[in-house]
Amino acid sequence: MARKLANFFAAAFLTTGLLGALWCLTPAEAKPTATPRIVLSKIISLSDLHDEAAAQLTLVKKYLDTKKSYADSAKHELPQAAGVLAVIGQAIAQHDSKPTARESADQPPISGHLLRDTALTLAASKTQAAALALVPALQAIVNGQSSKTKARPRPWKGLISLHHVMEELNARNSRLRRAVRRPGDPKLDSRNAATMSLLGLVVLADTHEVKDKTELPKWNQYSVDFQTNAAATARALRSGDKKLIKPLYLKAAKACADCHSKFRSE
Repeated sequence: MARKLANFFAAAFLTTGLLGALWCLTPAEAKPTATPRIVLSKIISLSDLHDEAAAQLTLVKKYLDTKKSYADSAKHELPQAAGVLAVIGQAIAQHDSKPTARESADQPPISGHLLRDTALTLAASKTQAAALALVPALQAIVNGQSSKTKARPRPWKGLISLHHVMEELNARNSRLRRAVRRPGDPKLDSRNAATMSLLGLVVLADTHEVKDKTELPKWNQYSVDFQTNAAATARALRSGDKKLIKPLYLKAAKACADCHSKFRSE
């Protein structure tokens, strides 16, 4: 839940002892921030998007494996995984890089808009049978074997609920926190942080928590700060720059915690 994420980040700052050394961006200091032009190659690579799509599809199959696993996940985990798949598909569809990692005949590029739209259908499914019926199509798309169809643009808002974004960020942050303390697999850790940054685009677009629209610039500022610093954390993890990993992570965490303090303090 959103409150869990805010509480976690607040605890993280206390335990690190670095809060006083961080730059501070309080609501009073926040300046209006225009929504930046999205350059997806600065957030996450196509290769990471392909790998993340495969990982999320594996989760979907796990949730659909038995009647019990479906019943346990139908309300939260399954639509959350489907929503993340939709975001990944959107990112592939809008990516500014040309496909390079999957150019061989047996691994052609993923059709981003088909992945997005099929994942949205999965998220809206009401029965295990209906969800299972979509798995072969999703697998074909992830394998790069889907037929070509005309892409339809969609906004980032509505691909996944803000609640599920917060749950996903909370779960991923647990892994990122461990990686910040003790980096393990640079590629996997970096991909996790980059995917968190990507989900930040949904937070930036979904402003329904801002009841007073004059405060939209503050929401934008916090969202951009989280998104850009999570992306920078991903790059630092990938390069192994230990001097930058922790400060960048804490900047992303502070932006998130400040946003929750302002807009979800109840």
